[in-house]
Amino acid sequence: MHGLIFAILVLVLSAAATASVAQGMGQETLSSDPRTRCAELVAFWQRHGGSKSEGGGGGDIARKNAEVDCGAGRYDSGIRAMEELLRRNGYTVPPAGGK
Repeated sequence: MHGLIFAILVLVLSAAATASVAQGMGQETLSSDPRTRCAELVAFWQRHGGSKSEGGGGGDIARKNAEVDCGAGRYDSGIRAMEELLRRNGYTVPPAGGK
């Protein structure tokens, strides 16, 4: 009986956590400054779904390439790459705001 109650509790908490994360992601607004937005998109990817380990796959390569572009001042290219990576992985790209 305790096992069943524990399992139900885990399911309820898991659903609540998932809903909270999804809601928080939908409300996030990033900077409209290209340099800052580039860095924020990379951080968003790492925080919400990106792999930080070696051998993490194509997403990590795309992220690294975008970071190189951003670091070299090619902000439009880096932003575009990060936005495509996020969309390709099912994320809604946070809009640019006025930070």
